[in-house]
Amino acid sequence: MSAKSFLSGFLIGGIAAGITTLLTTPYSGKEVRRVCSDNGKAFLQHIQELKIDLNEIKDSVKTVTVEGKTVLSAFIEELKLSLDTWKEEIKPHQELLQQELDELQSTINELENDLK
Repeated sequence: MSAKSFLSGFLIGGIAAGITTLLTTPYSGKEVRRVCSDNGKAFLQHIQELKIDLNEIKDSVKTVTVEGKTVLSAFIEELKLSLDTWKEEIKPHQELLQQELDELQSTINELENDLK
């Protein structure tokens, strides 16, 4: 089946369905046109509302992105500062522990020498 025959069959079927619907509808032509017009207007109104909502969502995403970058940058800077402060605070303790470890190693070496 070629695309041309499929498209022509689809188009002819759509036209036939439209004509059949118009001829078998229980409403007069005026009423059908009014209903179609009302439905068309309602559809366009929904589309416009959707467009407005999507623009609001887009603006919200932009705002969140900008604020998120700012907050994340501030958080990272605070974290770096906290880590640097922690390193400075722990440095004396670290040196003390290293001295104690050296003393323990020295004592162990002395004990090994005494045992030999």
